[in-house]
Amino acid sequence: MKDKILIVEDEFIVANDLSLMLKKAGYDSCGIAPSVARALELIAEQQPDWVLIDIFLQGERTGIDLGIQLSNMDIPFIYISANTNQTILQAAKATLPYGFLVKPFREKDLLVMLDIAQYRHGQNIKYNLQHQMGLVQQLAAISTKKEASAEKVKQIAQLLQPVLPFDQLFLTRINPRSPARDCSVIKSPSGNYQLETTESMLKLLSVSSRDYKLWDPLGLKLDKQLHCAYEFRKLRMEDRWTQVISDQFGLESAIMTSITDPKGDLYRVAFFSKEKELYNSIHVDLANQIMTAFSAMIDEVFFSKPVAEIKEVKLNQVPASHFYRIIGNSPLLNSVFDKVKIVAADDTSVLILGESGTGKERIAQILHELSPRKSKKMVTVNCAALPLTLIESTLFGHEKGAFTGASDRRIGKFEQADGSTIFLDEIGELPLEAQVKLLRVLQEKEIERLGANQTKKINVRIITATNRNLEKEVAEGRFRLDLYYRLNVFPIELPSLRQRKEDIEALAYHFIEKYSNKSERAVKSISAAALQQLMAYDWPGNIRELEHLIERAVLLSSGTEITDTGLASGKQTGHPANGTLYPDGNQTSIGNQSASVNQPAAGKTKTLEEVEKAYILEILHLCKGKISGPGGAAELLNIPSTTLNSKIKKLGITYEFTD
Repeated sequence: MKDKILIVEDEFIVANDLSLMLKKAGYDSCGIAPSVARALELIAEQQPDWVLIDIFLQGERTGIDLGIQLSNMDIPFIYISANTNQTILQAAKATLPYGFLVKPFREKDLLVMLDIAQYRHGQNIKYNLQHQMGLVQQLAAISTKKEASAEKVKQIAQLLQPVLPFDQLFLTRINPRSPARDCSVIKSPSGNYQLETTESMLKLLSVSSRDYKLWDPLGLKLDKQLHCAYEFRKLRMEDRWTQVISDQFGLESAIMTSITDPKGDLYRVAFFSKEKELYNSIHVDLANQIMTAFSAMIDEVFFSKPVAEIKEVKLNQVPASHFYRIIGNSPLLNSVFDKVKIVAADDTSVLILGESGTGKERIAQILHELSPRKSKKMVTVNCAALPLTLIESTLFGHEKGAFTGASDRRIGKFEQADGSTIFLDEIGELPLEAQVKLLRVLQEKEIERLGANQTKKINVRIITATNRNLEKEVAEGRFRLDLYYRLNVFPIELPSLRQRKEDIEALAYHFIEKYSNKSERAVKSISAAALQQLMAYDWPGNIRELEHLIERAVLLSSGTEITDTGLASGKQTGHPANGTLYPDGNQTSIGNQSASVNQPAAGKTKTLEEVEKAYILEILHLCKGKISGPGGAAELLNIPSTTLNSKIKKLGITYEFTD
């Protein structure tokens, strides 16, 4: 007999069909519960190995509520729901399920999802991922950084936004009352976050300190946590502070929760949104979970003193740490190293997540280098660069005559990687038709060439990477949910450079040494003022952007020290001096060379695509339009020319060079 499975589903017909499917497949269907309360009773009685949970159930509590409890009880579970919008998926993800099955589904879909979930559960037991990858741990890592409050708050806001969106976060100390211990975090239209003290907030709103004290913000006894529609209008009438800030910032809904710090001080925390119907009971559950993490870090995060400015920079400074040529010693990066060490020697599928320029391909290479498969070359495939008509042929190969133009047999990338590792970069770009084929390879461990009449068993370890939000792609129907859960067995999330600014100095010196030697320049160090420019910048292009900036600075420096990075002037105007295109700028002119990028509205933060487009344009300038071959842009960017051509087409770049 296979595992005992409890079904938590309030639609009897669906629940009964599930029970029959499970029994037919040899599982022990140990009960059906229509509500969270009944489910907890059956769990105590039956002690199931697995639980299948619908999201919306009888009673006030949802499947998400039950998922939170099951996570705490270490009972694995899978969600079954017809609701796959992004909010639901984000909330479900926060409870750490082992799968998500979308209604309606076939018997085969259920059994495949159970197989995937059991595999993931076995791997998670092995690696103890449940305790390594939670939101609480990430919040704690940020709180221990030696950075100013504003920087910590920005990182926490960016971490919370996908799970619990907000336009304004307000913290006020209720007991003992102290207006000086209140603060607000405001999200700007461009997506940045600003930490405002009581004093700066009152100045912004033209409110006196006396009025603020009399209003006693959110000091009223609140019997509800969720405030939408009528409840938010009622809150506005009862709380003068909510009325003022909602009028000023256009706020339409809120979630209220409380938190007690280690000293016993009681705070009230409010998440405000400009959307009327954004929040629901799932968000309330998430807010309460987040407050558990916040309780130990209020002082360290929201009220810590600014970190002292760097007063001195040592010449020829040695980088903080090396891990297989990856430089950095920040807590978030060390956490990545720990995960790499744990999973490298196994054949487990790994999904590497992170923004463009964070080093996903390098992590994939290290995973291969540390694995028993290292004697064979890792095969790398950039899914974004695959022509739509040739994806299947490229990945799985084809026989001679399989289609028009197939004059010879072709060995596909998976077959080339037999006995080794295949790295599928930008997996989020793979079309749905190819995703189906990939899922079969993962499940059956076999491929079939186009035009062939038999399959071939292969032994391949799969590592994938993406800078996309795959949960959002799933919610919008562009990525298969079953494939997502199959790839997401061991996720490794790479921090952005703005999340580990303590590594910037070491990285800067590494790149100074690299490009000084390459260009035979005498540059050996960077001044304190220039380093401060690097530390103050947000780095939307991450390490790749920092590397290119240092390369430029080395080339432009006339002495032994970099004294100006160009960020200060470029950030203000978008048009740095000397005609050089920096990431903040949108157009430049060097002699008779010219290029332009659509300039965003004033004050708008550039997107990663805009930054990447600016980089490629600049490299094309340096290479005078040459893409491939020695001295070409592809060589300088260290990417295949096919990949560069694909990016040029995707980004809509047109380039002209005039002598």
